[in-house]
Amino acid sequence: MNKKMVGLAIIIIAMLVATACSSGSDSGGSGKNIEISFTDVAPSPEREKFFNEIIADFEKENTNIKVKLETVPWDQAFAKLTTQGQSKTLPDVVNVYPAWLTTFVPAGYLEPISTQYDNWDKKDNLTAFIKNVTIEKQQREPYKDVYYIPDAFMGGALFIRTDWMKEANLELPKTWDEMFNVAEKLTDPSKNRYGYSFRGARAGFDQIFAYILSVTKGETYEEDGTSVLLRPEALTAFKKYTDMYKKGWAPKDSINWGYQEMVQGFTSGVTGILFQTTEVVATAKASMKDGTWTVIPSPTDVDGNTYGGAGASWGYGISKNSKNKEAAWKFIEFLSKPENNNKYSKLMTLIPIMQDSLKDPELGQGPMKGFIDSLNDPKLIPPADYGKFPELGEFRESFMDAEVQKYLLGTQSAEDTMKHLGDFLTKAQQKFMKDHPDIPVPHAANYTGK
Repeated sequence: MNKKMVGLAIIIIAMLVATACSSGSDSGGSGKNIEISFTDVAPSPEREKFFNEIIADFEKENTNIKVKLETVPWDQAFAKLTTQGQSKTLPDVVNVYPAWLTTFVPAGYLEPISTQYDNWDKKDNLTAFIKNVTIEKQQREPYKDVYYIPDAFMGGALFIRTDWMKEANLELPKTWDEMFNVAEKLTDPSKNRYGYSFRGARAGFDQIFAYILSVTKGETYEEDGTSVLLRPEALTAFKKYTDMYKKGWAPKDSINWGYQEMVQGFTSGVTGILFQTTEVVATAKASMKDGTWTVIPSPTDVDGNTYGGAGASWGYGISKNSKNKEAAWKFIEFLSKPENNNKYSKLMTLIPIMQDSLKDPELGQGPMKGFIDSLNDPKLIPPADYGKFPELGEFRESFMDAEVQKYLLGTQSAEDTMKHLGDFLTKAQQKFMKDHPDIPVPHAANYTGK
């Protein structure tokens, strides 16, 4: 071979090598320009501004990766993402609500990220709740894999109108019974004041169930998979909670209230007690006068324990159909960096996922203190969940609240309502147990994962 041929061969080989190195579709650092999509399912101007800033910072560090931000309104999110999953058009990075795993995992919509999580250099800095409950108990144990990294976690607590309490000469409630008493005492229809922000529409049963769990000691099922909603004491608790609406301690139109309406009821001066999560703090700060409200820990049961308190708000997962999974994981890592997660958590008034961030003095004072005090309470016991069966999406998105509304409207008895709810969960859970004998029945768990 003459020199010209040798030179030509070298050039061809070099071109082939360069082409091969730049053709990988699943690399975040190959040099090839990549675009990944990211969908936020709880859009707001504040969130959009934050994510656009984070994306800009990410793209500066990863010049070959572009991130396209997409949003879908919360009330439409489950339906839209399910449709995208079926058509294999889910975004590369999915903002996942924890309860959706029961639908998304069996259907194969999400990519397992156990390997990435296990090799993640920030894993050991995660809080005990995130590691032991959100990752291990709620993902790895039932699904044998990790599918999302929590964005933050939120705790439940009581927002109280302290100015109303002072006028009525009432003490801040500590137990559920005390809360019911205060809700009655604060009610004065002549002043358009009602004791409680009742959630009668979407996800309203979740709030009722929070009280029922206090009498079932955090348990959702018997060992054979029978729903605790079929227990007599659960029926009594259901009636007691919904009496706040039936007896007029909540506005009549609160039968139609969802999240936004119940929060507005409190911040606008119509209701005196709101049982909600950390994200409401920012709204209250922006629309209420200082000194007129506060946040106190969730009510305790008669045994002194609190069955509730915390859970992941959303999480970042990777879609199974993504062609750029490495780049998608890089973006999740970036979103979850302590400084970024801390900024996000402060902006959204959520609780950061990293241990170091909990040392931030801003979290230990003001309204957030009520949530942190709840999370630090040794008698806080996170309750068991509804289960992992695929029918849970139907139960949560339509069935449960429709059944409760029948009772609130007087077209169905409390006994029939609880039987319908309990029978649905029992049938679905027992079928799931038969098909998955290796997955244990959900149980209440403390922060050590026991």
